[in-house]
Amino acid sequence: MTYRAVLVDDDPLFRDWLRSLLAGSKDFEVLGEACNGAECIVLLNTVNPDVVVLDVYMPDWDGLELAQHIKTHFPGIKTIVTSSHSDRVYSRLAAEKGAGAFIPKADLSTSALLRALEAAPVP
Repeated sequence: MTYRAVLVDDDPLFRDWLRSLLAGSKDFEVLGEACNGAECIVLLNTVNPDVVVLDVYMPDWDGLELAQHIKTHFPGIKTIVTSSHSDRVYSRLAAEKGAGAFIPKADLSTSALLRALEAAPVP
């Protein structure tokens, strides 16, 4: 299966890195990118991804709240929350908000994303 992904992070260098990482994998196709929550919602109304990989901290919308919004308004889309902070509390909060998983940015890889997607509850 090839997962169709949307990347949401306010750091353009991180988005570039993640896009490049996923472009090197047959398991992912990047449909689009957004630098904040508002852009993400607009994008989700125009493309139909399987997964949204999003940052916890963004200037306009907390990523955990965005994950909850996606679960409510786009129930067929899985979310994976990331952060440069690896505090375990984010894993618990992400689960409470309906995200499929939390992966610290330092641990992000295509295999980590695939494991998270396979373990995530079906939306």
